[in-house]
Amino acid sequence: MHAALIDIIDKLAIEAPDLNDSEVTNTYQKYMEQTLSAKCIILASSYLELQRQHEDMDPHEIINHLKKMYGGQSRTARYQLSKALFKCTMPANAQVRPHVLKMIDLIEQLEKSKCKIGKELSQDLILQFPLDTFSQFTVNFNMNKMDCNLHEMLNLLIDYENQIASQERKRTVMVVGKNSKKKGKGKYAPKRKPFGPKGGVTKPMHNKAKIDQSDAECFFCKEKGD
Repeated sequence: MHAALIDIIDKLAIEAPDLNDSEVTNTYQKYMEQTLSAKCIILASSYLELQRQHEDMDPHEIINHLKKMYGGQSRTARYQLSKALFKCTMPANAQVRPHVLKMIDLIEQLEKSKCKIGKELSQDLILQFPLDTFSQFTVNFNMNKMDCNLHEMLNLLIDYENQIASQERKRTVMVVGKNSKKKGKGKYAPKRKPFGPKGGVTKPMHNKAKIDQSDAECFFCKEKGD
């Protein structure tokens, strides 16, 4: 909306001046035209029943009456938004972009509800990551006192996240390369262990038939028998 129409709603109404002063009269007529435009915009954004209730009111009266009708609902909605914002946490292994965009959306909705959080507090809330992944980013951001809006801050977080992912991929490639060298054949290849038991291969024992030696002669006493 045009800034002049916003002033019509926010500022106090101007009383009718002395019509003998032409310059003041022209200013007042311009003010009345802007008042009518603001009233038309307010009524056009309302449903039919509200239009009928406020068609004889000026913009100030319309806004005050709407606050009385829906002020409690606005407070409840603001409470729900603030509750969702302060409880918003980033899940493990989640990407930073959707998480921060959600928080920015909640902050902007609160500001539209005339609940000003401020840039620094908004940044502090966004940097409350449950994991240590962005701990170094938080330290550097606060030490350097970086002056940026929330969307610029989001781009910095995305760049930092991509940098961490790139370092993890390089580290994984190095580990896989070392493991593949150990498994290959060569000077440092592991020796194969023999499949048989220690001490050589033992022949299986077979049961032999017992020989009858009752008629054999003893080598020492020269007698027959066992």
